[in-house]
Amino acid sequence: MSGFAREPSPAVVQQAIAWMVRLQSGSASPTAWDECLRWREAAPEHALAWERLQGIQGRFASMPPVPAALAQQTMDAARKHMGRRKAMGLLAVAMGTGCTALLLRQPWSDSALLADLRTGVGEVRRVVLADGSVLLMDTATAVDLRFDENERRLVLLKGRIALSSGTDAGAQHYRPLMVQTTHGRVRALGTRFQTHLQEDGTRVQVQSDAVELRPHGSAEVRVLRQGQQAWFDTSQVYELQDSDGDGDAWTDGVLVARSMPLSVFVAQLGRYRFGHLACDERVAQLRISGVFSLKDTERSLDLLQKTWPIELRRRTRYWVTLMPRG
Repeated sequence: MSGFAREPSPAVVQQAIAWMVRLQSGSASPTAWDECLRWREAAPEHALAWERLQGIQGRFASMPPVPAALAQQTMDAARKHMGRRKAMGLLAVAMGTGCTALLLRQPWSDSALLADLRTGVGEVRRVVLADGSVLLMDTATAVDLRFDENERRLVLLKGRIALSSGTDAGAQHYRPLMVQTTHGRVRALGTRFQTHLQEDGTRVQVQSDAVELRPHGSAEVRVLRQGQQAWFDTSQVYELQDSDGDGDAWTDGVLVARSMPLSVFVAQLGRYRFGHLACDERVAQLRISGVFSLKDTERSLDLLQKTWPIELRRRTRYWVTLMPRG
């Protein structure tokens, strides 16, 4: 890119925000990644808007680690004192685009981008909450906190968490601890459990003690105990086989595969890296076993290629397909 790009217009900033939300949604197609790259390359103004929004230093063609630490710290600090809408104004000022009004018109109040707590792609974060509970947040996860004098509620907006309930020693009286998703509520009964929000339901696994499940649209209440797991939507709870003990391996930064179909392995590993990761249907049912790093997905892919009859076909650094070898 030669010369200097002019300051991005509000319209261009709006486009950059739309691309960021789309690519971080978890459902972006490979075509969407190509389209975004073409949009960024179409004009220096586009590249500058994207670079500023993501907080990237360096060449605009690099796919970004998001969200940027500087933008996240700015918004975190602002939101503690001013709330979400004013925090978006601060972000606009930090970008130097004069697009505060544009950003404030966006429906960010319901967006995971402005959650109380969030992680980027490939990031796992540990948070000790005010009541002493310990929260582990998986990759690309967003959580809102709703603690008051009557309850301790975590609203899981996106992703997966593991929660160990605290004693809440400073409270004047008992406050139930629960995780809420779009599908229902998971109430802790002095326990450690994980909750994974998926598009069509919520999956819960219990590592110790018990939890109580209650779908939003049903009077059904189901108790899960240590070693059990279940999946529920807004209408009912569905029993699943007891967990195999590897369900929380992600909290240690590893993926444990036990005769796992390659298609499932790729889907899980792909959550921890940017871009498109897929496998050819000819090797989709190849069974994979082993322990793989989630912190270094490139090393995991390299190990996969060396151990099984597959090879990596790279269209770009961020577009990888696993193919039959030979």
